[in-house]
Amino acid sequence: PYICLVILFFRGVTLPGALDGIIVYIKPDFSKLVTGQVWLDAATQIFFSLSLGFGALVAFASYVPYKNNVGRDAMIVSLVNCGTSVFAGFVIYSILGYRQHAGIGEIEHVGSGSGLAFVAISEAVSEMSAPYIWAILFFTMLIL
Repeated sequence: PYICLVILFFRGVTLPGALDGIIVYIKPDFSKLVTGQVWLDAATQIFFSLSLGFGALVAFASYVPYKNNVGRDAMIVSLVNCGTSVFAGFVIYSILGYRQHAGIGEIEHVGSGSGLAFVAISEAVSEMSAPYIWAILFFTMLIL
């Protein structure tokens, strides 16, 4: 999955208007932090994405030595997961910046949740050469 994500990142940042999307991503709107829905969405995202990583820890637990540092492994999984999410945010918002630049839609009005990635990545894939191959790779990456 990281190979596809890196390729989509470089594709996204080379599109016109990508910087506008990245600025929206890294410049927080502090007024929205007082609403409960933002915190609920954030918690839902973290619990959903971490549940996949911690499932692997439980599955591998029977294969590790008895004195293995489980706390360290949990921290590594958590940090890699959060780092991947932040990196994926750059990918998504660079593509959303392109969409706004092209007049397809405003960044703020695209939506939220897990469907946001499908909107943005579908747009990026359709702009790449051999889009069918990239679409197959992207959806295979999601399954894996």
